[in-house]
Amino acid sequence: MSYDIYIGEAQLEEDIEELFARFVVNSHSEKDAPDFSSDGDDMTGNSNNRHPGYSQWADFLNRNGLYEVFLGENGLMEEHPGIQRLTEEHLKMFKEALKKREKSDKRPAGLDEAGETKDYDKVRLLWLVWWTEWALKHCKHPCISNS
Repeated sequence: MSYDIYIGEAQLEEDIEELFARFVVNSHSEKDAPDFSSDGDDMTGNSNNRHPGYSQWADFLNRNGLYEVFLGENGLMEEHPGIQRLTEEHLKMFKEALKKREKSDKRPAGLDEAGETKDYDKVRLLWLVWWTEWALKHCKHPCISNS
C-alpha cells in the first residue's frame, strides 16, 4: 500500500448526482521542477506528486525530523485520505530538514540500487521544498493532499 501525495492548488471535486464533494489537489508538472528520473526516481519526474509506501514514508519522516509535522496530531497527513493547507512555517521546516540532511549526509540526491552512493531522502526533501515554494507562490489555496 502507498500514499498518493500531491502539492498544489486545492480544487473542488464534485458529483451532484452522487451527492459527493471533496477538495483535492490534481496532478501538475512544471518544467523547472526537480526531476531525478535520470538518478533512478522515474515515478515522479517533474510533477507535484509522489507515491511512497506507508512504511517508507514514515521511516523517511522519522529520519528527517518531520514525523510529527506529517503524521502527528494535527499533522499534514493525520487524516488519510485528507487535505491540509501549506504555510510558510511548513516550508521553513522542510528547508531546515533539508539543510540538516545535507550537513549529515554528503552523498548527492538520487537513487541507486544499493543505496550506497546516493541519498534518496534528499530527493524527497528537495521535492517537498520545491513544490511547497511553488504552491505558496502560485496557488490561492496551497495545499498538500493524500489518498
